[in-house]
Amino acid sequence: MDWPPSPLKELNKAAWQKAARKLRAELLQLQHQLRDANFPLILVFGGVDGAGKHEMANLLTEWLDPRFIRTQAYAHPARPELRVPPLLQYWKDLPAHGHTAIVLSGWYSPPLLARARSTIDEVAFRSQLADIADFENDLAADGALILKFWMHLDAQAQRERLGDLMSDPHNVWQVSPRDWANLHLYDDFMSATRIVHETSAKAGQPWITVDGRPRRARSVAVAQEIVTALRARLSAAPAKVTRQRPIRNAPDRLAQVQYPVLRKPEYSELLLEGQAELNRHSRRLLMQGRGLVMVFEGWDAAGKGGAIRRLLQALDVRFVNVHRIAAPDARELAHHYLWRFARRFPGPGEIAIFDRSWYGRMLVERVEELTAPERWQRAPEEIGHFERQWTAAGNVLLKFWLQITPGEQLARFERRRRDPLKEWKLTEDDWRNREKWPAYEAAINDMLQVTDYPEAPWHVIGANDKRHARIAVLQAANAALAGC
Repeated sequence: MDWPPSPLKELNKAAWQKAARKLRAELLQLQHQLRDANFPLILVFGGVDGAGKHEMANLLTEWLDPRFIRTQAYAHPARPELRVPPLLQYWKDLPAHGHTAIVLSGWYSPPLLARARSTIDEVAFRSQLADIADFENDLAADGALILKFWMHLDAQAQRERLGDLMSDPHNVWQVSPRDWANLHLYDDFMSATRIVHETSAKAGQPWITVDGRPRRARSVAVAQEIVTALRARLSAAPAKVTRQRPIRNAPDRLAQVQYPVLRKPEYSELLLEGQAELNRHSRRLLMQGRGLVMVFEGWDAAGKGGAIRRLLQALDVRFVNVHRIAAPDARELAHHYLWRFARRFPGPGEIAIFDRSWYGRMLVERVEELTAPERWQRAPEEIGHFERQWTAAGNVLLKFWLQITPGEQLARFERRRRDPLKEWKLTEDDWRNREKWPAYEAAINDMLQVTDYPEAPWHVIGANDKRHARIAVLQAANAALAGC
């Protein structure tokens, strides 16, 4: 980290025009090459007000093909009182492979300003920076090229720059009362900034610091950094995929599952009781503005849909969305695999139910070899970061695995095949997956072990008897909601 940044010497007009023409041509060529790459480019601009962040965003947008570049500016960060995870909005806005995102007032701004204004202590500040580091590293591990530019001015230069903008009728709009208020906190802002830079460097995603005083020279410096980094990434040889051992030898949790049978009279009574209690919990969460995510995984024909329908009978469907997850489409494949799920997360007080989920990376993608081993082995850590962002904001996550035996699954397949109302549910994939039962069992046991933690434990339900499974899901959900 070059801190403070090395001073830049301003360019005269002729030198600027020559450099700009060359750099623009290089950037356009690299942007064209990026279109065929399997990663996005994320440009994060931070720094001092008036140091050139917005000017750089405007310049890059002017130079490049606007169809494949988008500026994300976050003037209104997530409000903690609404229990929106701070990083969720950034997950939703991730660029697709081959595209470029310019991030202004992004994920660093809220914690940095809060620390400078002393609205959070240093412990909370460092905790938020650790979450950001995890977020960036997860994106980088998936292939994203992240370049972070810190545009710097000292206090005197910032005061002069704001004054110049205020005196120019064409640029006065760029200065707000907040900018002047931040100037009075300059020393506090710099103290917090040093921690930001130290944390980023240790986490492997360092900042590139740029002297923000000379307008032309700083633009050349930033553009050259982008050219150098992007050219290096595009010319790098593809990472070699090597086979690795499974995550770990997990204990056979599935072998411990019990399969009780519930009689119909008892089932009917317990169903009404459980649904009434779930309705009370859901209304409480709505009043508190807390979101609820429910994840259902399980074997084919395990009864996920039936369990979900019994939950819906107890809920106000105005605030519920059920997402039945199939194989990703082309647009979804062009993003980080968690992107399509982040976009479906509920708002404050709402409920999202996932019939299959992000755990497909650790199950079907692993067993069917749809992704490289290092990707599904990295998934537990990535999923842990993702889920904890949700629960740390005060929201609730419930995860259910519905377990049936091979014999019961076969019997249900046969019944579906003979039933004209259900035969459409049975596919060739269902039969093919049965042949890989041992491989799926190993993957499931690994998943249950490494993604089961206090904030979001797995509820493993013996589902050979559908009535028992539905009641067990209701009871587990109510017990978890009663404790939060």
